[in-house]
Amino acid sequence: MTTIDSVLDAARRLTYGAAVTKKNITIIPLIATDDRDADYLTLDEALANGCIRVSEVSEHGAVPALKVVNTGDTAVFLLDGEELIGAKQNRVVNLSILVPPNR
Repeated sequence: MTTIDSVLDAARRLTYGAAVTKKNITIIPLIATDDRDADYLTLDEALANGCIRVSEVSEHGAVPALKVVNTGDTAVFLLDGEELIGAKQNRVVNLSILVPPNR
C-alpha cells in the first residue's frame, strides 16, 4: 500500500465528534471507528515495563537535549508537552516523537 493509500485508509476509519468552540478556536475530535490496538507504547507504559531509559547526553548534561534508549520490541510515543522527570532537571518534550524499538 502506498503512503497516500495508507493516509486515505486511516481517514476513512475516522468519524467526527461534536465541535467545541471557545472564543476564536473550534476543536473537532477525530474518533477511530475500529478497535485496532496501537502499535506503540505510551511513555508511561514504557516506563512501567522498564523498556525505556531517559538520561542526560553526557555527565555534564545539556539543557535542550536528553538521551532516550528504547530496549523494547515496540515503538514508544513521546507526546509533545509531556514532562520528563528526573535527570539533572525536568524537561518538557517540545515535539511528538516515535522512538523506534531496540534503539
